[in-house]
Parts: sequence; C-alpha cells; structure tokens
Amino acid sequence: MSAQTRTLLLASLGLPFAACGGGGGSAPPAPPVGFAAPEFQTTGGANGRSLAVADLDHDGALDVLVANETFASLSLLKGRADGSLATGVLLPAMPLVAALAVGDVDGDRRLDLVAASGASGGAAVLRGTGGGSFGSAESFALPWAARKLWLVDWTGDGKNDLLAASAQTAEIALLPGNGAGGFVAATFVSLAFAPADFVVVDTNGDRRPDLVCTGIGVQRIDTLRNDGAGGFLPAIASTAPAQGGRLVAGDLDGDRIADVVALDAARTAVLVCRGDGSGSFAAGSPVALGANATSLALGDLDGDGRTDLVAAAGTLLFACYGAATGVLGAAQALHSDALGATWVAAADVRGDGSVDVLYVSGTDRIGLLRNSRPAPAGLASYGTGTPDCQGRIGMWANGSPRLGNAAFGYRTTNAPADAFGVLLQGGPADVPGSDPLGIGALLHVGFGALTSRFVFSDPQGQSFMSEPVPTTPGLVGLPIYVQTLWRADLSRTCSTSPAGYATSAGLTSTIQP
Repeated sequence: MSAQTRTLLLASLGLPFAACGGGGGSAPPAPPVGFAAPEFQTTGGANGRSLAVADLDHDGALDVLVANETFASLSLLKGRADGSLATGVLLPAMPLVAALAVGDVDGDRRLDLVAASGASGGAAVLRGTGGGSFGSAESFALPWAARKLWLVDWTGDGKNDLLAASAQTAEIALLPGNGAGGFVAATFVSLAFAPADFVVVDTNGDRRPDLVCTGIGVQRIDTLRNDGAGGFLPAIASTAPAQGGRLVAGDLDGDRIADVVALDAARTAVLVCRGDGSGSFAAGSPVALGANATSLALGDLDGDGRTDLVAAAGTLLFACYGAATGVLGAAQALHSDALGATWVAAADVRGDGSVDVLYVSGTDRIGLLRNSRPAPAGLASYGTGTPDCQGRIGMWANGSPRLGNAAFGYRTTNAPADAFGVLLQGGPADVPGSDPLGIGALLHVGFGALTSRFVFSDPQGQSFMSEPVPTTPGLVGLPIYVQTLWRADLSRTCSTSPAGYATSAGLTSTIQP
C-alpha cells in the first residue's frame, strides 16, 4: 500500500458524518424471507417492557435487555456465539420500572443502563463493567414518571445526555451528562400534548440529533430541532393521523433523509411519513395491520437494501416490506404467539448480515425468529472485523454475483448508526485480520488492486451499496474480497480503536456464470 493510498483513506474517514444515510439502491423487490421456528428463552421477570438489544460484553454477540415492570428489575439475556440467548439474569431496578435506555454515560466505551419508573420519578444508572455485568444502581430523580428514555449527545460536547418523556405531563426533559456517569440539572421543554412516543434522529442534515414525537389526543407529529447550543428550536408540526401510538425512524426511500413510521389513531394501521429534510413530514396512505399494534421496528428483513417494518399486534407479528419509492407493502403475518407479542426489535443477532426478529412473548419470555436467508452462490463470509456497540458487523449481498446481475449490491448490518464509512474491495483475503493503517481496527482485505468508495449507514446501522456485475465472461471465477470500514461518533462508540473505527467481517464474492 502506498503512502498516498494510506493518507487518502485516513483523510476520507476524518470527514464529518453524513446525515441520516443508508439503505436504498436499485435492487428489485426480493420475495419475503422465511423465518425459522421461534426459539424462546425465559427472562426471569414479569410484565416485560422496553426491549433493548446491544453487545453489552463486547464479545460480538448481541445481548437483550427487558424492563420488568412487575418484578422491579431488569432482565439481561446474554447472547451466545451461535446467536442463541442464555436464560435471563435479573438486575435490580426501581418499582414499576417501565423505561430503559442503553449507552455510555461515563466515557469508558462500556455500555451502561439508565432505567426509570413509569409511576414515580425514580430513576437510576447502572454502569457497565464491559464484561456484561453492572455495578450498583446509582439513583437520581426525575420530576415525574417517565414514558420513554433516550441517551444521545444532544449538546455536542462528546458526552451522552438523557432525554426523558413524561408519562404525566406535556413535557420532555433534557438532562445533560456530566461525563462521569451522572446528569446535571434538567431543562424542560413544553409540548402541545402529552408525549406518547418519540425518536431521536437527524431530520435536516445538520449532523445534529433532533427529536420527533407523537402525542396523546392530537393527530400530528412534532419535530423539535436541535439548536446547536444544547437547546431546542420551536416545534415544527406535521399533520398526520397518528394519535398516541408508536413511532420509529429510518430511511424508507434511500434519499438519506429521515422518514418516520407511525401507528394511526386507531393503532390498526401504519403510516409512512416522508421527511422533506427540514424537519417536516408528509403522511402517506395507511397500511392496514388488521389488529391493534403495540410496537414497531425497522430493518432490512429480505436483504434487498430497502427498509422493512415489523409490527407486534396482539398475538401476531407482521412484516411490511419496503419498495424503492419508500412505501410499505401489505402486511404479511410472520408468526402467531398465543401468549401475545408486545415489544419487538429487528437486529442481526449472529452478525452474519441477515436481520432477525426478537420480541417479548407473553410477560416473561423472549422470542427469537431467526432469518432463514438462503446463501446465494458465490458468497462466503470470513473474519470477525472490529465490532462496535451492536456486535459483529455483518457483511453480505442481496443475491448472487452472477454475470449481468445489474441489481447486485453489498449490504451491512450492525454498523454504527447514521455513520460514514468506506467500502473496500481488493485482495487477497486476510482471514485473521491485520491493522496496516495503524488505526486499531482489523482489516481483512489486502491492498492489492484496492478500490474504495464512501458508504453511509441508516438509523438502524444498515447500509446498501449497489455494485452491478458486468457481463464480461472472463470474470467468471474471479474472487473479490470486500469489507467496510466505519468511523463512529466518539460519544457512542464501543470500539477498541482509539479513534472509534469499526470494521465489518470480510466477504468473498466470486463471480458466477
């Protein structure tokens, strides 16, 4: 590798983060993916709420957290290398715990937990040891019962802050982090409604997080933009028939502008609300679910590079598959659970490039639906890369790299969210991995005939990179070694790289006839 190549790569990764990028591409719709029979694991608690998925012990496998409202505890189900979950272990929490957030609150690159009561102002921080265990709960008070929590660097000082939505008043609270595991005095923002749900995402491309919320009793979606000084700009109200339901954010149409999906007022349909890049959203036609939904999640289930939706509704889990125009297809039943399906998440539990579905089953179980993705001819994953907070970064493709496949493209999972990276293609393969750039991250692609280009991840940490295969017959049998290199926001990275770099597993893509 020449000094010039090394300099260009490092310089490119030092650029500011692109706003809310990700999925998209020109691939045609793939058929809905099948899922294996569910695997169940007990949480050890009861009345599970606020499902969270992250790599808490930095072993590359995703772990699961659930707040147990009845047992005043949190359940930790550690992930195994094969993607299965261990039986839940209980962590102490306050009575009627209902809200949970995961992030690094003390700057040691270990994930910590913040939990809050849904009936009082009780809240606590549990600081992570990095090995999947936590220290004693460090209590603090909120002025009211919390409906939802979110950890994010709102003030831009490199420390994670806490956003909390009230379960009792029309308020959002911002508690700036002190960088040592605690929070300073809260700033309160009055809303025009009691908040039902909110998400944090960059809505206007200024590389700052914004807050998007829905309310109880009003059919609208409000955006509170970040003013860049640790505060909030006046709300932008978007008319939408969403009233008191759930809300998730992603990039549905591949334009690197945040969109949101919300439950309608009756909670029996979902609305894709397209972002215009200024903080406003326009609601599209509803997609019926046929049942009252309680939770939503986004992820590329079928691997075509487009964002899909999972909904938990009564005893059913539904999937709505995304199209190139940013709309969602008709709801299709994924699984029926007689005990009920409530909180749902979409995540790549094995780090193999395919998105699985997890959900709270009944009151005391986690159900795991593994993605039964077929392995297209010519693809083989290798190496581990250097993971970030979401475990091993998976590298795969949307089909077989056969001659003339104009829709072919690479996709990643579990990358840092809303991040900027580089797609590397070269050879030969470096299976154990090495660090030729001196950045503290493993590369599995040799620098012979190296090419690179910029890539962007979406709010789910997924990306799609179109790479059409030529029709040249002489390419048949040619192996191409591929990997992605990411630079995460230092306030939320778990990478062992000093500068916050993370890398995916390697992928061998052998051209097929």
